[in-house]
Amino acid sequence: MSKDRDILEIQLWEALQSGEQSALQQLYMSYYKSLLQYGMRYTEDRDTLKDSINNTFLYFWEKRESIGTANHVGNYIFKSYQRQLVKDLDRTTKFEALHESNTNIDIADVEEFQFIISQEENTRVTILKNAILQLPKRQRELVLLRYYEGLSYEEITVKTNLSKRAVYNQIHSAINALKKDTNLQNLKQILPLLILF
Repeated sequence: MSKDRDILEIQLWEALQSGEQSALQQLYMSYYKSLLQYGMRYTEDRDTLKDSINNTFLYFWEKRESIGTANHVGNYIFKSYQRQLVKDLDRTTKFEALHESNTNIDIADVEEFQFIISQEENTRVTILKNAILQLPKRQRELVLLRYYEGLSYEEITVKTNLSKRAVYNQIHSAINALKKDTNLQNLKQILPLLILF
């Protein structure tokens, strides 16, 4: 994991502690896939895994004022997820394998998962960036304001002097065009990754 990304994640963690929901969402989107793949080592029950991921991030949000600082955010997230997964798999045969063989998660494991996922994300983000360049100028501007700069629809209306409806319609049209041009699944989950790359 790059030093810049480490610094960004620490900033996001601190923003989460301060009550910024967007920081929680960015961390969730950044780690969701790698946490899911980690959980697949122990069960193929994706519903349980998704619930465990959601419960982990819900815990972060509910305890945001009391959770500690994280020098290595990924390691903290993985360990918290592991504890949640142990609880959720407690009544299944997979529990023993998870509990006994992996009570400690090494930072190297986290970084290995993150590297694999980041390579996949890099490819998808590259495809997406190229497709964004093909959008009409106004749509491209609005998509970048929304997903690269992270502005709300209200902030975009102020910045562009467009009505909220016009902004929404233009972004909606752009999203549909990007879906068609890229064939990427979960496009709205990928777009915020532009902030991280």
